[in-house]
Amino acid sequence: MYYYEIYFIIIGGVKIARPLKERRLFCLPAVKCFKPVDCISSCIEDANVLSFEEIEALRLVDLENCDFQEASESMQISASTFCRILKSARFKISQSIWFGKSFIISGGNYKTAEPGAVCERRCKMCWKKDIKKCIKLKNIEGND
Repeated sequence: MYYYEIYFIIIGGVKIARPLKERRLFCLPAVKCFKPVDCISSCIEDANVLSFEEIEALRLVDLENCDFQEASESMQISASTFCRILKSARFKISQSIWFGKSFIISGGNYKTAEPGAVCERRCKMCWKKDIKKCIKLKNIEGND
């Protein structure tokens, strides 16, 4: 379990784990395992495991060019939590590339925009497929 996932509330001297908020993901990646070409099948055992939240953080910042505040709002988490998730993801990816390790995308505490959502371009504000019909975007731009 990751260091940022467990928070404790102390009630009457007893530690009670605080329930984790589900991170909001746009969609799940189609491919969930990557390995070097010359990697034998046994190297999957010592592969790095990235959570779906970590992959979503990478997608928002590196592919969608969102700033940290915008990306954290999209995932419905605080900016500091988003930074910790992103830092963890970049460390694992760098370690995999540098040391020739595989990585697997698995697990996490998340919900997708729609069950079985497939990655495609959507409005970042409300996740509607047709950006021109987005109500929130029209309100921001001042269009009625």
